[in-house]
Amino acid sequence: MDEITTLFVSPDTTAATSPLRELVSDTDISVVCKTTVEAAKAFIADNIVDCVVTAYDLPDGTGIDVITHLRETAPDTGAILVADASLDQVTDEASPGLVLEFVPGDQPATGSRVVQLVKSTAENRSQTAYPVPPSETERLEVLESYKLDDERLVRAVERVSDLAADHFETPYSSVAILTERTQEILACTGTSWDRTPREGSVCTYTILHDGVSVVEDTLTDPRFEATIDADDGEIRFYAGATINTSEGYPVGTVCIYDEEPREFTESDRQYLSLLAADVMDWLEVVRRPRGSRLPAEV
Repeated sequence: MDEITTLFVSPDTTAATSPLRELVSDTDISVVCKTTVEAAKAFIADNIVDCVVTAYDLPDGTGIDVITHLRETAPDTGAILVADASLDQVTDEASPGLVLEFVPGDQPATGSRVVQLVKSTAENRSQTAYPVPPSETERLEVLESYKLDDERLVRAVERVSDLAADHFETPYSSVAILTERTQEILACTGTSWDRTPREGSVCTYTILHDGVSVVEDTLTDPRFEATIDADDGEIRFYAGATINTSEGYPVGTVCIYDEEPREFTESDRQYLSLLAADVMDWLEVVRRPRGSRLPAEV
């Protein structure tokens, strides 16, 4: 198991403090300490962390401030609040829907409970603001084997995107790869998308299933109460085909979008699936040798 990078936020960062003592003694966890809300925000802005453990009372605010900022910038990161305050007090202060784990700070087993939660939230991604496939860990490892900036792949996916928009007569189309936290647009037609947060992306739901996912009208689908914006208007129709590796891991999608609701036939689904398979063929062409890894994301 890779080390779990944990940000510990508390006015007291002495190693003798529980739960910090338990965290630093666990060989699976790497701990970075900060003492204020602003210092925590600055660290989150420049680094990827797997979990944040924060005290409630901080010199310039509260742990709720830290976790609220975390949810705005890295919504799938685990968050644990350790506080002597009551759960009612925390609930009253937190905004509706704020996802976190609450651990009373005055219990004998507080430290061990925090360690347990750090591991479970990081490994199971139990606090993600969006669903993830059961094979999320494995599919992310496979993603590291593809050279996504290879010119051959870039040219190929640009052709696929243009072909999809032309065939279905839609204003927008794209070829996207879903990373741990973002949707990377390898190619798009009709707009200039580049990278978007994975949260709120329709494609993050598409890769939960094989084949083609269709949303004939986003306004009638409860998953997408907030409509997807394009440069020229609202997206009302979406169809996406999952790009599956030879091992069966979903790594991305080939999608089309429209500003008007529309129907999608079985033959339409088959054609979009063929385009996704074509992209997968090209991904295999630019796959790195087994054991080779991309540099870590910064």
